[in-house]
Amino acid sequence: MNLLAQLWVAWQPILDLHTDTVAGYESLIRGPAGTPFATPAALFAWAETEGQAPALEETCKRLAYETAHDLWTDPTHRVFLNIDGRWPHLPERWDSGAAGEIPLAVEVSEARSVLNDDGLLTALERWRRHGHLIVMDDYGTGYAGMAEALVLQPDLVKLDRALIAGVGHNIQKQSLVRAVRAWTDDLGIALLAEGVETAEELAAVARLGCDYAQGYYLAEPAPELRPVSRRRLHTPLSPPPAANPSPALAFYAQAVADSAIPSYVVDRRRELVAWNRAAENLLGHPAQQLVGRRCAGGPLDHRDADGHLLCRGFCPLVHSMAEQVVHAMPVTVADAAGARRNVETWVTPIFDTTLGCVVGALEQFREVDPAQDGGVPVCPVPGGARSQSSH
Repeated sequence: MNLLAQLWVAWQPILDLHTDTVAGYESLIRGPAGTPFATPAALFAWAETEGQAPALEETCKRLAYETAHDLWTDPTHRVFLNIDGRWPHLPERWDSGAAGEIPLAVEVSEARSVLNDDGLLTALERWRRHGHLIVMDDYGTGYAGMAEALVLQPDLVKLDRALIAGVGHNIQKQSLVRAVRAWTDDLGIALLAEGVETAEELAAVARLGCDYAQGYYLAEPAPELRPVSRRRLHTPLSPPPAANPSPALAFYAQAVADSAIPSYVVDRRRELVAWNRAAENLLGHPAQQLVGRRCAGGPLDHRDADGHLLCRGFCPLVHSMAEQVVHAMPVTVADAAGARRNVETWVTPIFDTTLGCVVGALEQFREVDPAQDGGVPVCPVPGGARSQSSH
């Protein structure tokens, strides 16, 4: 039989634990029911043995693309697509960043090293420029861990089922998830718990600070796009508890409110705490559109002079908070109409003496004309961005 011709795609929803809405659906390949190849594990084992791995990979990507275009109705939902780093390409319109395409989250497994895979790293940078998210899959099962993440610079890390199973009553697993949460917070990376199969696990991952959840308790993979909401699960789970606002963040938020300098304040996770009227007047984004949302990947769309997305790879906010330095650099941002504006930014880390740590950052900016204003002197930094730091 022609096994590749009998494959089909199942979709599993990914729940945003902060908003209780679906953020996207993962594309999962399935074989013909009632055969030994019904599961992905059996399919990929067969493909490796029979020399069909490249053909299977191509079929998975093609079916995901074709099926998504038949089913997709919400342009805010992303397709989560697994790729094998040995064949780092996507269906043509996804690979080229064609306008109007369904947004993508490219999942790269931690099980295969990417440290010296120049072809994959080049492809990831291309997809990043097209607005696709980069996802580190299976975190907690591979061998490289943080070294891989530092090279990938993912937007999102997926915690493997091995870490999530029984996490509600396993203190060791809870400690590991907290440690990963603290580390990803510092880098501005979102965290997804996959393989959630019980109400207890869902409650635990929300309590431990995960941003997203996926698993059979929420919804089984299916040929159609199934909605899901924790409210429909008949579980006493409440939304993730909001952290008490830091006194220092509250002080800066109040201080910039009436400032004539366009300014905003973020917490350690780059969630906007304040966006002042001067910033709204300059760029047109109202405060209610931004406050409470993460800056990373948001409407401002920070980029360097070469067009690299600064929210991924080299973010001035993250740099300033991590290094505890005042940081200045010229960037471009998107105004409310979508036009690119050249601005000069100054980022100041916010230290909270009551907590004894950096809790966020203040960014102030002004519009500049690059043809008439040389802006801030720049020097190269890793990742293609350009910056100046003031110690």
